[in-house]
Order: sequence, then structure tokens, then C-alpha cells
Amino acid sequence: MAAAILSPHLDDAVLSCWHLLAGPADVTVINVFAGVPASAGADAWWDRLTGATDSRQRMHERVEEDRRALALAGRVPVNLDFLDHQYREAEQPLSPIVAQIEGLLAPGTHVYAPAALDDHADHALVRAAALELGQTGCPVSLYADLPHGTHHGWPAWVTGAVAPESTDLAGALWGRSLAKTGVAPELMSPLVHELDAAARARKLAAVRAYATQLQGLAQLAGRPLHDRETLRYEVLWRLPGAARSSLAHAQRRAVHRR
Repeated sequence: MAAAILSPHLDDAVLSCWHLLAGPADVTVINVFAGVPASAGADAWWDRLTGATDSRQRMHERVEEDRRALALAGRVPVNLDFLDHQYREAEQPLSPIVAQIEGLLAPGTHVYAPAALDDHADHALVRAAALELGQTGCPVSLYADLPHGTHHGWPAWVTGAVAPESTDLAGALWGRSLAKTGVAPELMSPLVHELDAAARARKLAAVRAYATQLQGLAQLAGRPLHDRETLRYEVLWRLPGAARSSLAHAQRRAVHRR
């Protein structure tokens, strides 16, 4: 089955779905917020954090970094021109995002979208767009956003560690984020992919292509990117049709309230 990874930013697909990119399936990466701002900008907080002084130049750099990273998996991205949250002066409507993505999908394409574990506005919008598409019959899975979701480590159920639920901060935070979708937990059984040493090495090589982002990503992860545990796992949740419809309704309401 053809697959489309909806990547909010120019790096999310590689960071979170390497096992899909490196696999044999026909995979398209759609970078949603890949637009270049009209001006250099002075208030782009993430650009400042990562050392940029010109946001237009930085976006061109990031597009090239992403092209090189995905080439290591034999993939060529499709970049949409919606602006990253740090560049927007007004709320981003959901419907144009849905329309552009839908126009790129072949019938039956399996859509992978971020679970928005850290509630980032761009990730939440892309999740909502995927769930709108799910109502048209697209199979939809959510993926754990990395490294956003692992600032406090991995949930015990991902690693197989034995830990009391009351002390598993990462697990509690993931559960709280997923609860906001309105989908019953029993309908969101996770699928954990543990990358072996060779796969982790290939993924790390691709991640290192994002040279302008490495320092910021390590801060998000709360540990060095080359640490064995940082990129060891990837997690998916396949949503059944009924859950997709329910979640899409909830997400439309949430996005309109933003």
C-alpha cells in the first residue's frame, strides 16, 4: 500500500518515521510548513534559538538539508508553502491544508500524521488534516513526534522497563496528549518499532544532515542525538475508521478555537 508521511516541518519524517522511509513501500513525504517567509524576520523564536539571523535564508538551508537527508533513504520530498507557526501573523485555516494534501494522494494511500505529543500548533494542525482525510476513507496512523515527545525519556511501555505507572512521567504525558484526541485508549493500540544498531546508524546519518537544527533537536530530546536511547524506538497508532471520524470532529472544533 502506498503511504504518505505528513511532516509538519523539514525533519519530522526522518526523526519519527525512519523505519517507513527505509522500508520497501512506496512512501511520499509531504512537508506541510515548508514555506519561505516574506521577510528575514526578527521574531522567529526557533530560528533565533538555532542561531539564524535571516529566516528566509534559514528556510532555504532547511529545504536543502531535508533533500539531502531524505535522499539517504531514496526519497524525494513534496514541499507545501504553508508558513511555519513562528512566521505566521494570523491563524492558519485547516481547509487549505486538507485540500492541498488530498490533491497529492492516490486513492487508498495510508496517511501517517504526528500525534502532536507536545501540542505544537503545527503538529496539531497536521494531525487534524489527516483525520479530515480519514473521513474520506484514507487509512490513518498517528506517529510519536520525535524528539518532541521524549524530553522526559521514553514511556516504560515503549522500552519494556518495569516502572510503576505513578512514576512514569513520560508515559503520563503521552497519555494526557493522546487523551485530547477524544479516542478511547483501547482503540489506539500502539505499535513499537525498535531500530537495530544498523538502522539507528543510518537514521543518525540522515538526522545529521539537518546541521542547522542539531543543537535545538538535542535540547528537545534532553540528551545527545547520538545517545543509544534517543533514536532507538519509533511508535505508531493505527486508528480504526470510527475513531478517525470521532477524532476529526474533535480536532476541527479544537483548531477553530485556536
